[in-house]
Amino acid sequence: MTEHFLLPEPSRVGLRRVSPGFGRTPSRNPRRHGEALTEQLATSLPREPLRVADGVDPRFVFKLRSDSGFPESVLEGRELHLLAEGRESTYFVLAEDGGEAFTAALTAYAEGDDIEGASGPLKSLYNNIDAISPYGPDDRRGPGMANLPVEGRLILDVTLWPSEDRSEALERVELLRLVLQEEDAQEVTSTVSARLSIVRCSIDRASVDALLDLYVVQTVRTPPLPYIDPSDWREIDADSLEIEWQESAPIGVLDDLPDVNHPVLRGHVEVSTAPITGGYAWASPSHHGTLVSGLALGRSFVKSVRDGLPVQLNGNVIVARVLESDSARGSDATRFPRSLLPTALVTQSIRHLHGLGVRVFNLSFGYSTDVRASHVGDMSEELDNLARELDVVIVVSSGNATLPLSRSGPLFDVIDDYPEYVDREGHALAQPANAANLITVGGIAPSDAPWLRNNSQIGTTAVAGVGEISPFSRTGPGFGKKPKRMNKPDFVEFAGNAVVDDIGMVSQKDQGSGVLSTASLTTGPFFQMVHGTSFASPVVAADAAAVLHRYPESSSNLIRALLASSARPTNAGLLVKEDHIRHNRYGFGTVRRDDALDSSPLRATMTYDGALAVDSTVLHPIPIPTDFALPRSATRRVRVALAFDPPVRRTRREYTAATMSLDIYRSVTLEELEDRLRRQDPENPQPLFSGKRRLATQFRPSMTAWSESTLQVREWAPTSMDPDDGDTYYLAVTHKARPWFRDRDDYTTQRYAVAVSLEDQGRIELDLETMLTQQITVPARVRARART
Repeated sequence: MTEHFLLPEPSRVGLRRVSPGFGRTPSRNPRRHGEALTEQLATSLPREPLRVADGVDPRFVFKLRSDSGFPESVLEGRELHLLAEGRESTYFVLAEDGGEAFTAALTAYAEGDDIEGASGPLKSLYNNIDAISPYGPDDRRGPGMANLPVEGRLILDVTLWPSEDRSEALERVELLRLVLQEEDAQEVTSTVSARLSIVRCSIDRASVDALLDLYVVQTVRTPPLPYIDPSDWREIDADSLEIEWQESAPIGVLDDLPDVNHPVLRGHVEVSTAPITGGYAWASPSHHGTLVSGLALGRSFVKSVRDGLPVQLNGNVIVARVLESDSARGSDATRFPRSLLPTALVTQSIRHLHGLGVRVFNLSFGYSTDVRASHVGDMSEELDNLARELDVVIVVSSGNATLPLSRSGPLFDVIDDYPEYVDREGHALAQPANAANLITVGGIAPSDAPWLRNNSQIGTTAVAGVGEISPFSRTGPGFGKKPKRMNKPDFVEFAGNAVVDDIGMVSQKDQGSGVLSTASLTTGPFFQMVHGTSFASPVVAADAAAVLHRYPESSSNLIRALLASSARPTNAGLLVKEDHIRHNRYGFGTVRRDDALDSSPLRATMTYDGALAVDSTVLHPIPIPTDFALPRSATRRVRVALAFDPPVRRTRREYTAATMSLDIYRSVTLEELEDRLRRQDPENPQPLFSGKRRLATQFRPSMTAWSESTLQVREWAPTSMDPDDGDTYYLAVTHKARPWFRDRDDYTTQRYAVAVSLEDQGRIELDLETMLTQQITVPARVRARART
C-alpha cells in the first residue's frame, strides 16, 4: 500500500459549461418478444380465480426479470402489485383479475397495438421484461440456507405469505403442519397472524426440500442471530479490557459531557468547553456524550467485544459541551442550554476547538423539526460558512424521525410500507443536516435479528434487513430546486433498527439490533446498545481524521473527495433502481477507510488539491496505462470525485454562490482542448467535443444530478477500452458563479479537490501503483501535526 498520487497542475483556460446525457430503453422485436413472454406467463399462473385483499395468494406470485427496471406505477396499470425487488428479478403478485389484464396487454404488445402495445405508453414495461417465471423453491431460500450441513437435524424458521385474515392464516399454518408431520419434523414454537405467520421447526436435512416446495411458504431460513448478544458485553469489567491505541488526527466532539474516567476513554478524551458557556449552570449530563465519544475513538466495538480481542482506539477526542440532559422528555433526551442561542454556542465552540489544533468535528445532534428542502436555516448557513472559512471538516448526523408506537400508524405501516415511508416529508432532513459544505451521515441497520430472550418472542420482527436504511433515519435530498437532485446525505453507517413484536408494538431499543458503544459508568455495564443516527456520524468523523492524519496538509475538500471516492453502496442500496432515491437514502454508501487512505496494486488514486478562478475551466491530464485499458474486463472502473466549498446565502433561493461540474475527454490533445476553450462563447457555451471523444455521457450518474451538490462522484465501467484513444484522458473542471455573486472582489477564486481512481479488482496480475509511478511522481509530503 502506498500514498495516493498527485496530479500535476491543470491547464487553465476560458469558461465552458456542460450538458447532461441520457440512457435508452432496450430495443426488441415486439412480436417475438411478446409471444415468448405470453408463453412464459401461461406456465407461471394457475387457472383458478384469485382472492386477494390485504393478503397474498401464493399461487399467483411470479417474478419478472429485468436488467433495466420499470416504475411501479406502470405495473399497477396492468393490475400488478409489487411485492419486493431482488438484484436479478423483481417479484410481483397479481391483483383481483388473476393476470387477465397483463396477459391481454402482452398480446396487444405482440400484435403492435399503438395504444398499449409496441409503440404505446407501456412499451417501457414490456421491452424491459427479460423473462417471466413462477416463484419457486430457490426463491424461498432465505438467509443461512446456502450453508446448511449435508445431514443431521436442523432448526429452521418458516415464514408464510401474508393472509387476508387470521382464519386463512391458520389454514396455511395447518398445511405446513401436515408437511412437518409427514416428514417426522417437530414444531418448536410459532406465531400466527394475518400479516405475519412464522413456524420454527426441527427437521431433518433430507426433508428441507419439502418445505421449499410448499406454495404457502414465502421463505425458509436459519433462525436469525443478533450480530452481538448482550451476554457478550454485559459482564465485561476493567480487568478483562485490553486496549490498543494508535495515532490519528484529533476529533472535536460537540456534545454532552462525557465520562472521562471510563476505562476505554480514560487518557484519550478531554473536555474543553468554549468561553461562551462560562457561568452557565449545567444540568446533569446524559449518556449521549460518552456514547458518541466512544465511537469517535473506536468506530466499532462489536468484533473486539464479541471475539475477546483488544479494543482498537485511534487518536484523541476533545469535547466541547453544548448539550445537557432533558429529564422532562426522558432519560436519554438532551437539549441545548436554555440561556444560550444554539447557533452561537455551536459556532463559537468550533472556533474554540479549532484554536487547539482540531480540524475534524462531529456534531451528533440536529433540530427536531424538519425543514423544506428549499429552505436552509441559520445554523446550517453559519456552519457552511465556518467550514469554508476555517477549512475544517464538520460531520453531522442526518437526524431521527419519529416512528409510531404501534405498527399500523396513522400515516404508514412500519413494516408493510417500509422503506417507502422514509422518503416522506416527515423523514426530511432537519438542520444542520442539510448544510452544503458539511458531511451528512444517515443510518443503516447492523442486524436484522432481534434479541430473543426466549422462544416466546419469535414473532418479534426487525423492520430493516442488514445494511438497509434504518427506519428512523432522515433522508435527502438537501437544498435545491431540481426534483431528482442528489446532494444529501453523503454517507451511511450503522445506526440501529426498529423491531415490531407479535402484538404490533414498535421498539427502537432492542438489544440485538443496535450500535454498541461506551456507557456512562453510572448505568452499570461498560458498554451499551443504542439506536440513532447520532451513533453513525462519529464513525465517519473518525475516517476523516484518519485521512487527515495520513495527509496532514490536505484541505477539507480533499478529505471529503477521498472519503467519497472510497465509498461503496450497501447491497440494499444497489437494489434501488433510481439514482436519486438511492442517494436520498444511502448517499454514496459506506466509507472504505483503506481505499481512502492508500492506493494499492488493483486500485490507484490520483489527487489534486488547489483552486481555480471563478467562471473558468481547468483541464487535468489523467494518465490511463495501456495495461489498465487492455484486455476486456467486467470489473474495470474509472471513478472521479469532486469537492468544493462555495460561499452560501440562505436569503437566496439557490443557497450556494456557485456550482461546479465535470467533463471528460479522450482521443484528443491538450492543445485541441485549449483551442476550443479559447473560442468558447461564455454566453452560449457548448461541449468542447461530442461523440466518442466526450466521455461525460458514459459516466453515471448524469451531471444534472450533481448540479446542486458540493460533493460529487461519477463512475465509468467500460468493459473494453480502445488503446488508440491515447494514454492520457482529460478531466475538465468548470466553475460557474451564480449571477448574484459575480464580479466580487472577495470571490475571485474557488478552492476544490478531485480524486480520480483507476480500479480493476478482477485482474490480480495488475500493478497500477507501478504503472502510475512511471507517469506520475509521488512527492514527499511534509507532515505538520496538529496540537492535541
